[in-house]
Amino acid sequence: MISKVARRYASAFIQTALQLDMLEQAKEDMLFIEATTSGSRELQLFLKSPIVKTVDKKEALKSIFESHINKESFSLISLLISKGREDYLNEISRDFIDLYNSHKGIVEVGVTTVSVLAEDQKTSILNNLEQKTGKSVKLNLSVDERIRGGVIVKIGDTVIDGSVKHKISQLKNKFAVTAAG
Repeated sequence: MISKVARRYASAFIQTALQLDMLEQAKEDMLFIEATTSGSRELQLFLKSPIVKTVDKKEALKSIFESHINKESFSLISLLISKGREDYLNEISRDFIDLYNSHKGIVEVGVTTVSVLAEDQKTSILNNLEQKTGKSVKLNLSVDERIRGGVIVKIGDTVIDGSVKHKISQLKNKFAVTAAG
């Protein structure tokens, strides 16, 4: 769940990126920031720590990000530090990406299968989902052998479970109700 603080900063930054005609670069920067902050538990704890001085946080973030992102994106980081909001950096970057996707008409769809999909299967799923949603689809593919077969599709808060594991569970429940009744 995105906080109001993160939503405000992400919204303001996407508006700035649009005005400065740097939306694509800002998205790449936010993807980099999100990957970096998500990938380091130590960095997350460092940013949340009230013991670490603001100057130290700014220097650390400068050494991590300044040479990898544009100056407007780094200005956002500097602003967050000056306002004591640096611990929202990961959440803001994720929210920015969500806002970007919404602006571009892109929907992220999680697809879980029992094994790695062949290219033609990925293309088929992608085309079907784009046709059903009426939007451009970004597939997030994952493999989970526990589903035994079939596919699980997650679009936003909606989950379509077509896995064999789910079908077996439904049959067990149906038989249990029939046996009890």
